[in-house]
Amino acid sequence: MRLGLIRYKYDFTGGAERVLGLLTRGLAQRGHEVHVMASAWQGEVPQGVSLHQVPPAKPPVWAAAALDTAQGLALDSFLSMERVPGCPVFRAGDGVHAAWLERRAVYESRLKRLSFGLNPKHRALLDLERRTLAAPELHWVIAISRMVAGELERYYQVPPEKIKVIYNAVDEADLAPARQSRTRRGKREELGLEQGRPVLLFLGSGWERKGLAFALAALARLPQALLLVAGRDRPQPWQNKARALGVEGRVRFLGLQSQVAPLLAAADALVLPTIYDPCSIACLEALYVGTPVVTTAAAGASELVQEGLSGAVVSAAGEVEELAAACEKALALNKGFSHQVPSQQQWLAQTMALLEEGPV
Repeated sequence: MRLGLIRYKYDFTGGAERVLGLLTRGLAQRGHEVHVMASAWQGEVPQGVSLHQVPPAKPPVWAAAALDTAQGLALDSFLSMERVPGCPVFRAGDGVHAAWLERRAVYESRLKRLSFGLNPKHRALLDLERRTLAAPELHWVIAISRMVAGELERYYQVPPEKIKVIYNAVDEADLAPARQSRTRRGKREELGLEQGRPVLLFLGSGWERKGLAFALAALARLPQALLLVAGRDRPQPWQNKARALGVEGRVRFLGLQSQVAPLLAAADALVLPTIYDPCSIACLEALYVGTPVVTTAAAGASELVQEGLSGAVVSAAGEVEELAAACEKALALNKGFSHQVPSQQQWLAQTMALLEEGPV
């Protein structure tokens, strides 16, 4: 089949971008003719994949240009990972923007909340989201968690029969070393971690949304613990916040990491007190390798956490006392538990089925 994929850009650091890479390679390996519409692709384009560059532009303009490009390729079907009115299959990998604004508002000033309705970017994204989900061409919507599925119904009245929940998948081969005891020993030695020192890991980019401020506040209530922070963001403001909380000496900012398996092995628990996350791949990776997870009910991945076995779910990101208690409990859990997480093969088969059923 001639299949298309739409994503604004690919730079391999974000969860959605990694999903795009997996999907392009998987479809090409299965003999499909794969066409990608993107403004940029960092690194080598997978063999068997044709890249069609759509120049950067504001979201509504870019969405229209990407749709025109896709429609001009005589594709059998295509899937968009962006809000593109007229696409037959839409993967809501970034969640629901209207839901994100509502959850974010709790942590913002009144003036900031009022600005949401005036901000041209938010208005454009909300309009694109509404038109994408209301378009008659839309055949399927992929929700990456039950939380997102509920938001699609609540905010945009998307018929439940149009929604398919397909959780993100993990790369089993890349994560295999995390289950080896020598990986844990080696990484802890490399990082100079004391034997017996409880270690929390915060993994991801976009630290404000993912709740690093709350993780640091919880750390102040856990005097024995150390926090590793890995991902892409500006560290200086967060180093200042750690200093103000008196935990600067117990926080390590590691920057962007190409291999997460050693970090998951070295840590005793992953903490992601996010304000909003449709389905964190970091949480799924931790669950897959047997590292306890502490996250919030605003994270789609929380649906896969088994309380008291694979971690804990906190009611909200700002509940710092509850978060600290959950971290303490998670640090006491045994690592190496077995937790079923969607495999790449399962995920790819489910996604492919919708592409094949979603004709242009």
